[in-house]
Amino acid sequence: MDFSIILRKSPPILLLLLVSLSVAQVAPPKYESRWHHLFSRHRDNNNLEQRYMDLKCALVFIRAGNRTGTGFYVSPDGDIVTASHVIGDRTFVHSGTQMIVTIPIPNEIVIKTDTTEFRVPSSAVEVNADDWMYDLALIKTAKSAQCWLQKSDDKLARAGEHVIAMGFPGLAFGSLSLYTGIISATHLKSELVMGFTVQGEILKFSNDFIRVQMPISTGISGAPVIDDENKILAVVTQAGAWGPDLELLTQLRERILNSGQPQQPNILDLAVATGHLAELFRDFASPGYGDAVPISYLAPKAMQSGPQSASPVHSPQPAH
Repeated sequence: MDFSIILRKSPPILLLLLVSLSVAQVAPPKYESRWHHLFSRHRDNNNLEQRYMDLKCALVFIRAGNRTGTGFYVSPDGDIVTASHVIGDRTFVHSGTQMIVTIPIPNEIVIKTDTTEFRVPSSAVEVNADDWMYDLALIKTAKSAQCWLQKSDDKLARAGEHVIAMGFPGLAFGSLSLYTGIISATHLKSELVMGFTVQGEILKFSNDFIRVQMPISTGISGAPVIDDENKILAVVTQAGAWGPDLELLTQLRERILNSGQPQQPNILDLAVATGHLAELFRDFASPGYGDAVPISYLAPKAMQSGPQSASPVHSPQPAH
């Protein structure tokens, strides 16, 4: 067939072919700038390799005494959010209708980014009883951050929504790891034990959780749950369930080891061994899911004020 005859008789066809060829030569860029990836929707949310590279600058490894965990930048001024139990064990004291919450913060906290490592004093930790009660903490490093994450509206989170989490699990030995999964439940209430008051009263969680379905494990505490717009929905505070029986076993083990009393064979040895097994289960089990505190629980005032008293007071807050 002689196409020249068709083209001479049908100029519109020629014009259409030329436009098609010119469009085909202009391919859209595969990725936009790094900052676009950090703060707005990705063109390809399935490209986890690219998201890992774009987001890793906002993640930090935290060492507080003998504890390690994950944190992430939330401002250009170097403010870092993490789980409060990464900083230290919370102590709860009932005083009338209020709860006094304390944490023995180490003198120095080590912060490690993907490019550097530095230390901040204990005074850098924002003292806020409400945040600590919800297992959240803010560290004001006063060091400029290369990049940071913005908050999402966690009230819009829905079951089945795709999310990722990034952090430093214990078995990764300090390597930043990425997890992908979905939100399996929102507005979740937990009946699990969060601890005990010094008076021996059992404390249960009062806040809502967002449950994520992904194989996270200990060390990921403090990691951000990130939506497909690269914004924070929640902060991971526990991997899987940790019931009161296991908590009692680990506490019994600590009491025996720290008692300084001569140990009787058999029963005490069994208690120590069982408690050690419970610790291993808590630290390294990967049950395939975890619970995260919605980012909206982080008190807005914590982003503005400096350290307060050593024993902040938690006042009950209405449910989200």
